[in-house]
Amino acid sequence: MLWKMVKESLGGEDIRELHVENGTVVDCRGCSYKTCIHYSEEKSCFYGGIMVKEILPAIEEADCIIWLCPNYNDAISAKLMAVINRMTVLYKRVKFGDKTLFSLVVSGNSGSDCVAKQLIGALNINKGFRLPPYFALTATANDPGSIMKVPGIGQKAKEFAENVKREIKK
Repeated sequence: MLWKMVKESLGGEDIRELHVENGTVVDCRGCSYKTCIHYSEEKSCFYGGIMVKEILPAIEEADCIIWLCPNYNDAISAKLMAVINRMTVLYKRVKFGDKTLFSLVVSGNSGSDCVAKQLIGALNINKGFRLPPYFALTATANDPGSIMKVPGIGQKAKEFAENVKREIKK
């Protein structure tokens, strides 16, 4: 629901949504460096699938990526971590410094800061994504639909979208 609010405020931006919640992304196999470089040169990955057909090409084309991170146990979900781990094949041929990192983190109680820090570690520090000020919008909503009861959430979503637009034009 929070993403829907942000997306509406992004207006005419070219948005491509990718869903990994259905279990189609297999975690990284941990290929040797030489093997991973081989797959990188082939624009592929050991496991292939949705990562090679949709997700990796979308990351290559993107100016920014907005990670939608539900927080269940103060950690990035295993499915999203699998995507991050599998991005290693791009690392040697794509400049991530030209791509801006954003995130929406919704927690049931607390821990949004833990998830945001994990994204910074995995994608900014480790992979080199550009980290703008106010890269994350966090909220606490512990029941379905309760995000709509967060004070000022509509305005916060709009301001976050405006920050996204401003930062990707830099």
